[in-house]
Amino acid sequence: MQAFANTFWDLERHRPEKLRTPQALASWLEGRGLLNRGARLNEGDLRRATEVREGIRSLLFANNGSLPDHAALERLNLALQGACVCVRLNAGGWPQFFSPHNDLDGALGLIAANVALAQLEGGFARLKACPGPDCGWAFYDYSRNQTGTWCSMSICGSRIKARQYRRRQRGTHGA
Repeated sequence: MQAFANTFWDLERHRPEKLRTPQALASWLEGRGLLNRGARLNEGDLRRATEVREGIRSLLFANNGSLPDHAALERLNLALQGACVCVRLNAGGWPQFFSPHNDLDGALGLIAANVALAQLEGGFARLKACPGPDCGWAFYDYSRNQTGTWCSMSICGSRIKARQYRRRQRGTHGA
């Protein structure tokens, strides 16, 4: 789910979108074993997958203190209609989740199932999106008290602190 959320981010202001075409989406999903090789996806599939991704990113921004984007969450849940996941239970082990057809519905279902499991287990709150104005990278907050804000203090944190410093300097010199 973190890798899926990170198929879009904007650290260098070039708005790199990894899922530009249905073929790029298919290749990304195939590379993670979520889609049958050679599966053909269309523009509607791409829109649906990006709605799921953007809904997940909205949840990650909310985990970092932003207000939830209810419209994005509504589009996420609409895009998940038809998503399909099966569960295989066994003695003495973890349940296994799988897609019965390895198609887009299965791929989106498995991604959503990972989000749901992380929410139920409590670890999802540690997965956040960087609030840096030129970022949005999904990262795991390893801090003891879950107060991490930036994907990287040396990049995004420093940029924000430098902007705040310059703003303060302009305020004292302009008076």
